[in-house]
Amino acid sequence: MKAETDLITDDEWLLRLVWEDRVTDRVPTISPNAFEPRKGEIDGISFYRRACLNDPADALTPFAADKRSRYAIVQLPVSLLAALGLSVRPAPIAAVPGHVVVPEINSTDYAANKARFTPIKLRLAEVASGQILHRPRGTTSD
Repeated sequence: MKAETDLITDDEWLLRLVWEDRVTDRVPTISPNAFEPRKGEIDGISFYRRACLNDPADALTPFAADKRSRYAIVQLPVSLLAALGLSVRPAPIAAVPGHVVVPEINSTDYAANKARFTPIKLRLAEVASGQILHRPRGTTSD
């Protein structure tokens, strides 16, 4: 297990928590909208470094117990984000080690030019759809 202070490397995996309504029965299974920033995400969308967690489910710790089963957990390689021209920046939070953000996908830039992010969101969704580690309760498997 890595310390969250260790440098982020291209061979690492990042975890993204995806709300149940972003898990579809279409292709890709994970909606591209799972990678769009919420209104307050001015610093970028959130991920967790898998190498900093004992178990991927540890990323759900900040959420109420009754909400945790409503999330999917997907993983993406840091190398994919780098290939898309995205960076990963540490953004520590007290509840879970290894929290990071992708500053290029932030709410300000997204609101200004959503079309620019469409191919990025689609590629992230395509790869994430093949890397689902946990599905929300009540969804079907591939």
